[in-house]
Amino acid sequence: MKRFLKTIAALAFFLCSVPLSSAEETPSVPEPPTTILFIGNSFTYYNNLDKTVEDMLNVSGVPTQTTRVAPGGWRFHQHFKDAVPEKWTKPGAATLLKNQKWDYVVLQEYSSGAVAEYETFIEYGQKLAELARATSPDVKIILYETWARCDGMLEGYGDDDARRAEVLSAWTKRYSSPNDATTERLRYGLRGGYLDLQKKIDSLLAPVGDAFAVVGDRVNLFCDEGKNTPYHPNPWGTYLAGCVFYKTITGKSPLGLFERLKEAGKEYQLEPAGAAFLEGVADEVVK
Repeated sequence: MKRFLKTIAALAFFLCSVPLSSAEETPSVPEPPTTILFIGNSFTYYNNLDKTVEDMLNVSGVPTQTTRVAPGGWRFHQHFKDAVPEKWTKPGAATLLKNQKWDYVVLQEYSSGAVAEYETFIEYGQKLAELARATSPDVKIILYETWARCDGMLEGYGDDDARRAEVLSAWTKRYSSPNDATTERLRYGLRGGYLDLQKKIDSLLAPVGDAFAVVGDRVNLFCDEGKNTPYHPNPWGTYLAGCVFYKTITGKSPLGLFERLKEAGKEYQLEPAGAAFLEGVADEVVK
């Protein structure tokens, strides 16, 4: 009996001295990534704005996965009706909104849509927001306010020759010696439209167009489009847009993002000083 008790005591001591096995430990489950759906057109897919935002968030400790539906020239009403270009093999925007849950949905209209087709812009912006919230009640919607462009802005004024002349004059100055009054006239129509929609759908606003206006001609943000008036973003313009989205989403300053991206092996074709300038502009514009 004594031998039996000694054996039990030894076994108990042994068990108490052995650390818990991995099977008994609670495994750590990584949090699911933040999911962002970009719905737009060429102002989104040029230079992969969605992936730029994804990189910025990931290197800042916010695991993120982005998806985009951005056929060239697409408008809100086409996205809502789930229209896709011929030979398009990916799901349309409406399908993705109905079948998946999203943390953020970014809505970007055709570059002149908020002015030239204001009523349609408002109507289908609301419909897309309702569609997103039907499946993802907690989704945060971000309106991607783009920048003004010459031919697109002129579409919005019909027979108002005086206003058309004013806008054309403003655009002419935009590419020579823009000033505060010029940029205000340029962005008024687009900004007013996006602000109206923001109020109707209770969304966030990424004021990329405002950031472009602040930069002015100090940094070239546009592609070389030959004889056409430039309006698509070059890598500098997309980087600025990414910084605006970064602060809109996180509330944190984008200052230092370029260095964090570089340390993570993400190469962006910018000069460090220029990148820092754009980060500073985005930091000031997004309040």
